[in-house]
Amino acid sequence: MLLGEQTGTAGHFSTISSSFSALVAHWRSYRHIHRIALVIFVLLTIFVLERYRSALASTFQTSTDPIAVPGGNSAAQDNNHYEPYPEANQGGGGKHGSEESKSKYQQMTPEQLLELSQKNAGNSTLGFHAIKYINMKARYDREDAMALQAYMSGLDIEDAPAVEADMIDPVGMPPTHRPGRLRVGEKGCWRAHANIWSQMTRHRLPPILILESDAAWDLNIRSIMSNLNTHFIDFLNQINSTAVHDPSYQSPNNHLHHPNPTSYSDNGPIKPNPDDPWLSEHWDLFSIGQCFEYSQDREIKLVYDDESVPAGKEYWGKKMGKERVIRKSGGITCTTAYAISHTGAAKLLLRGAMDLDNPVDLLIRRMVMSRDLVAYSLFPPVMAQWEYIGGIGMAERGAQSDINGGKHRDTPEDADMPGWKDVQEKAAIWQTKGHHHDVAFEKMALKEAWTEIMGEGPEKLGESLWNPETGD
Repeated sequence: MLLGEQTGTAGHFSTISSSFSALVAHWRSYRHIHRIALVIFVLLTIFVLERYRSALASTFQTSTDPIAVPGGNSAAQDNNHYEPYPEANQGGGGKHGSEESKSKYQQMTPEQLLELSQKNAGNSTLGFHAIKYINMKARYDREDAMALQAYMSGLDIEDAPAVEADMIDPVGMPPTHRPGRLRVGEKGCWRAHANIWSQMTRHRLPPILILESDAAWDLNIRSIMSNLNTHFIDFLNQINSTAVHDPSYQSPNNHLHHPNPTSYSDNGPIKPNPDDPWLSEHWDLFSIGQCFEYSQDREIKLVYDDESVPAGKEYWGKKMGKERVIRKSGGITCTTAYAISHTGAAKLLLRGAMDLDNPVDLLIRRMVMSRDLVAYSLFPPVMAQWEYIGGIGMAERGAQSDINGGKHRDTPEDADMPGWKDVQEKAAIWQTKGHHHDVAFEKMALKEAWTEIMGEGPEKLGESLWNPETGD
């Protein structure tokens, strides 16, 4: 009995021992599986973080821009980088450079920087963030003329809708101390430009080249602007230019906080900046297509050789060769083609918002003459307005200008149209406007359109337009 009891007890302990061994084995197995699961979880977490790192960074990123402290240039002292166009870079436009490109530029010689700046100044947007042309919705003819010019000269242009007469309501117009001064068409013209200024100001965009829809240019505009770029940088150095007042958030060029303005790029001589070939921190407005320029500041200039300019133009009484002049603007008339920086856009937007007392070009002129705008221009201008040649029925339609508004009528059947003879001989229906006396195109793109696109001379136009048997 005792022996049996001992045997039973031993069996009981054996069972417990076996159970305990099994439990330990299970635990070790579970711990092993747990370790594997943990490793898998960590690897998945790393993968997800890497996969969405850029998105998470943009969501939780803290600004590293220097804080503008009154009385000192913290950006210059701390060698921090001030990014003038953050929204443009984050938008992926790629026109104002990444950190990689900036690092690459630091390793370049001045000659290499200049070469790249020239190249970018002659790109499809002529070195600007964008080229925008303002066009009324009914002017399909101007839209087509723009398309043809851009196609032949290699420009990338964007349309900016005009503000039509039916969109103008007095309640939405700024105050004016001269009621009745502006016609509805002039108010719409101002607002179309102001819409672009507003967009630039909201997003602090890089400089934009704004064109009227009847702008014309030389077939070789890209090489002309590339050549201009070198001399424009020389001009800014010649006049000891400094950065203009920039009141945008955290700007080191805020003159109220930093009385001694410097360029955020470098002290000393102004260096080329391939990401901003026209060095837009040095100006508010750069006109390349005015129809008239006033004499103020005409001696602040640089004259340079330009083979695309026909000889014989006169700059304030002095006859010129194949040359062009970069000058400090004395006040322009016409907004055919002008570049605007975000500082200039903010100034013009503020001026118009406080007192809309003049058409847009005269508003600009007054601000230039009062030196509220830092502005430069070219003589002869690189762009000009086109119009239809006379005697082909377009003047009867009111097609030569949009500013007067009103209803238009078609060309009368009995209209006198002797101009079609010139069309047949020259293969062109466009010419520069008569009041653009200073224009000097070597090859006006629109005049060259038939030859360039068709690949044949003007004499072949007659066969395309007229029935040789009937003359119709």
